[in-house]
Amino acid sequence: MTRHKPKTAEEFLAELNADPAHVARRAAQNDRREMREAEIALATQQLRDELGAAGYPVGTLDDLAKRYAPLSAQLVDVLLRWIPIVDDKVVKEQLVRALAVAETGFDGGVLASEFQRSPDAALRYAIANTLATARVRGAGTWILDALNDPSSGTARQMLALAAARRSPPEDANRALLQLLDELPGHAALGLAESGGGQELAVLEKRYPSAKGWVKKEIGRAISVIKRRLNQGQ
Repeated sequence: MTRHKPKTAEEFLAELNADPAHVARRAAQNDRREMREAEIALATQQLRDELGAAGYPVGTLDDLAKRYAPLSAQLVDVLLRWIPIVDDKVVKEQLVRALAVAETGFDGGVLASEFQRSPDAALRYAIANTLATARVRGAGTWILDALNDPSSGTARQMLALAAARRSPPEDANRALLQLLDELPGHAALGLAESGGGQELAVLEKRYPSAKGWVKKEIGRAISVIKRRLNQGQ
């Protein structure tokens, strides 16, 4: 039986490029990507003009964090004003993610409202990430409500960390302990930030039976809480 010599990467690519169907599919994908980029450019033109006039010129909104981090209070105010205005969910997500590198704290009301209005999982996750990362004010109670609501979906993973950082520690710890069965790794991640002696005891009981990434996060939380408690003595 004759064995065929395996194709090299160059031969495989040459074969694909000689296939009319493949070439047509690739051209169609490129056309769709270019059309989408044009749509986003059009949707953000007025905002980009405003940013340029304020001294923050950008080619795309992704440039905001790359060029101007940490974002000034003036720039944060502009983004917060535009988030409810734009309709494109990708543009909203770009603005939300840029706020994660804000220099100063800001009110979280706009982000909470957008989270409640949007059914889009990616946008909700981005909002939860920014709530956990930026110094957001006035959203602690709302974060706990969203964390405890199963309809918040995968965003609850980041809301666990946001609760530990933005909500009253006693309330955050109570919610995170209740989520140790449902979101064990992310709950442990949050407890590492806000947990005390009671939470330490619960985590130590969980550690022996935990596995994989969850065991790693619980172990890290135990170490962090112990170090924090020792420093407080």
